[in-house]
Amino acid sequence: MKRQKRDRLERALSRGYQAGLTGRSKELCPYQAIDARSHWLGGWRKAMEDRAAVAV
Repeated sequence: MKRQKRDRLERALSRGYQAGLTGRSKELCPYQAIDARSHWLGGWRKAMEDRAAVAV
């Protein structure tokens, strides 16, 4: 059970990262659950940081 939950959150993180790389808005987060949403937004923020580092 714990492994399945962790995998779900890791998937949310990677999907958020991909959304951030493509420039999607954070308002388009598809998750409603707090844990999944926070992981998605964490991935999105990391992607935005990475995009800013490449642009400089």
